[in-house]
Amino acid sequence: MTPRLAPFLLLWVPLALAGLGLGAAVEFMRASEALQREGTTLHRIVSQRVEQHDAHLTSLAAVLASSNAESASFRAVIEAMQRFYPRIAAVELIETASAGSVPPSLADFDPATLSARVSALAPGQAVTLASRSGSPFYALVKRVPDVGHGPRALVLVIDARLLTEPEGGLPDDAALKLSDAAGTAIVQHGWPLQAGASIPEIAFAKALGSRSQPLVLELARRPAFVELLPPGLLFGWPIAAGLGLFLLLAVLRERRASRRAREAVRLHEHDARLAHAMRVNTVGEMASGIAHEITQPLTAILSQSQAGLRLARSAEVVPGDLVGVLEANVRHARRAGEILERLRAYVTRREPQRQPNDLNRIVSNVVELSQRDLQERGVTLRLELSEPGPQALLDRVSIEQVVHNLVRNAAEAVEAMPAGRREIVLATRLVDGEAEITVADDGPGIAEADMARLFEPFFTTKSSGMGLGLPLCERLVEAAGGRIAARNGAERGAIFSVRFPALAVELGMAAE
Repeated sequence: MTPRLAPFLLLWVPLALAGLGLGAAVEFMRASEALQREGTTLHRIVSQRVEQHDAHLTSLAAVLASSNAESASFRAVIEAMQRFYPRIAAVELIETASAGSVPPSLADFDPATLSARVSALAPGQAVTLASRSGSPFYALVKRVPDVGHGPRALVLVIDARLLTEPEGGLPDDAALKLSDAAGTAIVQHGWPLQAGASIPEIAFAKALGSRSQPLVLELARRPAFVELLPPGLLFGWPIAAGLGLFLLLAVLRERRASRRAREAVRLHEHDARLAHAMRVNTVGEMASGIAHEITQPLTAILSQSQAGLRLARSAEVVPGDLVGVLEANVRHARRAGEILERLRAYVTRREPQRQPNDLNRIVSNVVELSQRDLQERGVTLRLELSEPGPQALLDRVSIEQVVHNLVRNAAEAVEAMPAGRREIVLATRLVDGEAEITVADDGPGIAEADMARLFEPFFTTKSSGMGLGLPLCERLVEAAGGRIAARNGAERGAIFSVRFPALAVELGMAAE
């Protein structure tokens, strides 16, 4: 797994699962609301139908009051009722005195229970009675005024399947149950739902408002997996979430890259300001050495010019002598100009320019800049320069600044040593295809605890130091494609080495 793919998956998988879970919950709520609407609609329809049963009984009782059970009008009303309302399976008039001989249409109901219910009713009251065999029929019994030997009642046998038949239909996976007030199921369709499924079921339950038929209507269903997670959601959401997350991470990566680039630019500008400040701060230390170096050629020019004037005024003038004087003046003037140019380049703030340079020349320039300071400290500088001098692509002024800083640090390290140990060795050589400059001193060396922190900004072992010299040296060397390292000598002292790819090796790699 690639480093970029791992965080994407760690974010995408929970996001996709959370989105699918939320979508499934929303679809589950929609299915529940749909079942509630369907249950409410069916409840209203069934309630209207059972109210019709009460109206039918009232009509039959009225007809019966003005005639008898054998009259043509009573039979006509029953026939019309059954023709228009197929759920009314039978209509019977019974008397409890003849409970032993119930009509065949009432054979599914217990005669003794039926007789007891009728006897307990007051005239005009009605009650329901479930079948004893569990068939989907129930009896609606209404007592009518007594005539003859005992109580009598009108009985409607209702087909509960037709009673609960919805007008628009229910989902195929919906279960239906109609039970009486005692909880006895009258009709069941797909009830109960299969247990053990991982998806919870949704349900609707409500009692009918009829006093004569206190039935309870219940609906239940378990949504299918494809209903909760339709293909559009199941596949569309993870893809959309992945694309959105990919774009978000891409934007964040670009912002981080932009911040890193701005930080790199800021650090580069800071390094440039720090390098310039360091060069300016060291001008004061070099001023006496520069003045001494310039004084020598100026003194020589003055001396040679005075000698030339004397020769010119003498009676015996030899042209060759004047030419020698003028040539010496030219040499000394050029030397003074070179010294001033090095000082100007050292102090001037400019971008490094990598060019082929001889490390021996860099060392020689640093020696000229540092000689006066070393003499005042009583420090001896010994050169060990390889011939020919190692060549490297670098900015001369920047590396002169690095070497000058290392020489000055070494001078401070040996300044307090006895006279015999006040020595610095400045060497150049070619090692394994790399051009190297080393600055070795005979001082106390570097403590092991400090070795790992030498190049950290603001870390210093000097009481008056700022801890910026060596970090700046490291960055200047790295900007030139090299590296700087420090170690203790075999016996004593410290050795700083600066290495760059040798010019022949670097040019060869570029050609390849």
